[in-house]
Amino acid sequence: MANLHHMRQNFRADYEYTVDEDAAIIAIVDLDLGNKSVTNDMENVLGDIKRELGTLAGFSVIYKDSLGRWDGVRLDEKGTVHFYGLGESEPEKAAKRLLHPCP
Repeated sequence: MANLHHMRQNFRADYEYTVDEDAAIIAIVDLDLGNKSVTNDMENVLGDIKRELGTLAGFSVIYKDSLGRWDGVRLDEKGTVHFYGLGESEPEKAAKRLLHPCP
C-alpha cells in the first residue's frame, strides 16, 4: 500500500490519503483541523489527488468524514462529485461496500 499524505491550509480541507493500488482504492481522511471539511471541499481534494497520481481512473474512493464515518465518493464522466452513504466505522468494511470506480 502506498502511503501518500497531503494536507492543505488556508480555508481548504485538511486531509491525508492512502492509495491501495492492489485493491484500486483511495482512502481519504478528514483531519478536522478547523478549516473546510473534506465533504465540502471534495472537488478540490480529488483534484489535488488526481494531480499527484496523474489519474483517478479505475480507483474507487472512500473517505472518513469529521464525524468518523466512512462513505463513498464517485465522479461521473463530467467530473461531478457524487456521495453515497456507507456509514461504516472501519475502512475495511467501507471498502467492501464500494460501488463505483472513477471513470
